[in-house]
Order: sequence, then C-alpha cells, then structure tokens
Amino acid sequence: MFSTSQRLQNYCGFASTVALFMALAVALSSLVQDHFTPTPEASIALDSITVKYGRPQGGYNYKRQEYATAKFSVEADLTPLFNWNTKQVFVYLTASYPGKPYSNKVVLWDDIITSKDTAVISLKNQKADYQVYDVTGKFNERDATLALEWNVQPYVGMLLWDKSAARSKFQFPAQR
Repeated sequence: MFSTSQRLQNYCGFASTVALFMALAVALSSLVQDHFTPTPEASIALDSITVKYGRPQGGYNYKRQEYATAKFSVEADLTPLFNWNTKQVFVYLTASYPGKPYSNKVVLWDDIITSKDTAVISLKNQKADYQVYDVTGKFNERDATLALEWNVQPYVGMLLWDKSAARSKFQFPAQR
C-alpha cells in the first residue's frame, strides 16, 4: 500500500516534529528557570586610566588621536547563570560615555566562561584587553561609567543579555 520511501518520509517527519517540540520544551523550561534565578553579585573598580596622544595599536584608523588605556579590578560570581541548558557565558566590561551626536559604549575586557567551575572572576589591577578611542579623536575629560555585562548562550533557546547592578563612575583624565 505504501512504498518504502513514503514510510521513511513519514518516520522522518514524525521524528523531526518530536525533536522540534522537545527543543521548544527545553528552551521554555530554561527560560522560566532563568526568570527565577537571582542576579549574580559583582563589584567593579577602575584602578587607573591614562589618555595618550598617538596612534592606538590595532585601531581602525591610523591617524594620530587621543586614546585611553585602563587597569581595573573585578570581583564577580557568575555561577547562578549556569543551569543544565547553559553552553557558555560571554562576559565583558564596558565603559559608556556621552558624545555627539550619540552616546558611546566601548568594551575594555571580555572573556568566555564555559563551565560553572570557572564562573568566579577575581581580577586585580587587570590591564584592559582593548584600547579606547573616540570617533571624534578627543575625550575632552568626559564622565564615563564602567559596567559588567554578560550574554548567556544556551544549547537550545534564546540568548539572554543582562548586566550587573555594580557600576563605577570615572572621568577621562586630560591627555599626557
């Protein structure tokens, strides 16, 4: 009555439907679990920041301009972000400061955490991975805010973005 290829097609269609609904159940259950998970504790401190005039290393623009290098300290326990559906957590330290015609947000440091065992971050006087330079070429002693942010990347489901409540305010110093 049915050919072998029709039976195989029916079995594959049924299997893919079951897999789709299983993946949906996993994504929804971990999303509900993440909703009730407490926000991780963190503390941030800017140890030093210097503004220099020259050509920043690895920049998109090779003209001479102001650029900043920073050292910071971070204490954070990101273990609450890990559950059975967490593949990895991308954590990064950002500096936000006003600018014209838009505000700026730059990444100073980042890391990928792949397990609960390495989810406790303790950095003292850590040099920033990236130098900061503004599109205008000058910082003009602007006020800025440091924040620790993260992205939870699950095996199945949506990416979750969040940030710690810990903030550290600072002002870019005058150029040396």
